[in-house]
Amino acid sequence: MNIYYCHGFASRFDPGSSKLELLSELGPVYGHDMDYTQPADEVVHQCIDKLIGADIDIVVGTSMGGWLASVVGSRTGIPFVAINPAITPSQTLMKHVGKGVDYQGNEYELTASAVKSYGSLPKDGCGLILLDEGDDVIDWRETYSTYHERFSVVSFPGGSHRFDHMEAALPLIQNFFDRSSLVYGLGED
Repeated sequence: MNIYYCHGFASRFDPGSSKLELLSELGPVYGHDMDYTQPADEVVHQCIDKLIGADIDIVVGTSMGGWLASVVGSRTGIPFVAINPAITPSQTLMKHVGKGVDYQGNEYELTASAVKSYGSLPKDGCGLILLDEGDDVIDWRETYSTYHERFSVVSFPGGSHRFDHMEAALPLIQNFFDRSSLVYGLGED
């Protein structure tokens, strides 16, 4: 299983992170640094351009990356896993408008017009949503109530916005991929 990972806002693609090291137990993990200060369409198109050449089987993302994974998945037909996803980034990103510093110490400037370009997490595509109930950034209950009738949604007690249950989630991701491969004929030569 080839995995494309989408990181969250003000973060970067770090293959050495514990989350990605665990995810790599399922297969090779690819990704790139994403700049969410750009308009949504630019971010989505850049991600699709990167993953098309990598023969990707599944897209996984956390927070804003969960939003991005769902959008990319719905547009390309690739199954996605959204972890603690931003379901309404045009609202949740507003608190970051202006100048700021990302988690690597780099300065950024996020405009209100860029934030407004981000729509809600789509309700189409083949997806799995994983939630930590201890997420203090995005209310897991709202995500669950909005999306549980459309997608498989699994919540874990405790945890955090960074998602503390990747090891426990691996069998769920594998099972989701196996089921989506049967339904959509993925992974066949």
